[in-house]
Amino acid sequence: MAESGRCRKRNWTELPDELTAVILSRLGAVEILISAQKACMKWRKISKDPLFWGKIDMRNDGTLEELDYEDMFRHAFDRSSGNVVDINIERFGTDELLDFITKRYLFTVTEF
Repeated sequence: MAESGRCRKRNWTELPDELTAVILSRLGAVEILISAQKACMKWRKISKDPLFWGKIDMRNDGTLEELDYEDMFRHAFDRSSGNVVDINIERFGTDELLDFITKRYLFTVTEF
């Protein structure tokens, strides 16, 4: 506390990118795609980093059923640029989505 008895306000944009990424990683992919990336430019920049998308957990708990989970997953997967090592698409995964993952992954691997 400052001497005047008031708390000093913190500017969250001054946090190091690495720490901000850790904080954002506590959110699910859905929350990042529909809201967190829109909070500020720094969060958007971090959410576009391919390394941030190594794990894509899109559990559909039923609270956001009006969203197009397949489209959101495709967007997140493309952002990963082939860095995905773990996914969760348990309630909306289809054969077509698995085909998309396979084709995109093979395309990304062959680029290198």
